[in-house]
Amino acid sequence: MTLALEETPDLSERRWRRRSLWALVLLIPLALFVMSYGDVKEMGKSNNVVPIDVAAGQSARYGGSDWQFIELRTVTEGMKPGALPKNAVPVIARFIVEIGDPDLKNRWLMCSIRLADATGRSWSPASVPGLPRPAEGIETCTSTIFAGVSQGMRRVVEETYLVPANVVGELRPTIGMRSERPYYLRFARPQ
Repeated sequence: MTLALEETPDLSERRWRRRSLWALVLLIPLALFVMSYGDVKEMGKSNNVVPIDVAAGQSARYGGSDWQFIELRTVTEGMKPGALPKNAVPVIARFIVEIGDPDLKNRWLMCSIRLADATGRSWSPASVPGLPRPAEGIETCTSTIFAGVSQGMRRVVEETYLVPANVVGELRPTIGMRSERPYYLRFARPQ
């Protein structure tokens, strides 16, 4: 006894096959979007995407606190000759921060103060050998988180960078935090 398979499917079966194939064209991209949406959203919390420009001398509310950019200065005194790479300059960015929401462990999570040039390149804080230690009361973004602050306190926040000498004049500081991303602050330099 042999089973004979029908060689030609009927018209309704062919129509349903075509519809199923067209449905796959729509459903596969939709499924990929649904599955990856959470990852894309998380990635947005890790990257600075949308700048909020802050004029020179002005302060801006960010991460529950008011940030004011004070200065960007190069450091030359106290440096040993040959201690730094050729054409590299240590730069310090200083901010005054008035604490609004004292829950810095959540509001300032992944706090990142960076320097960016006109072409979009950026530099993260670095440890510079031979640089004098900061004065008493000057903190970094991370050390301020664990300093035990209260609402209304004013803090001096500094970060140190090692940048190429030819870009020092065009550097602008930026601040990003997980609680505020994809938005970040981009400060104009004081004149």
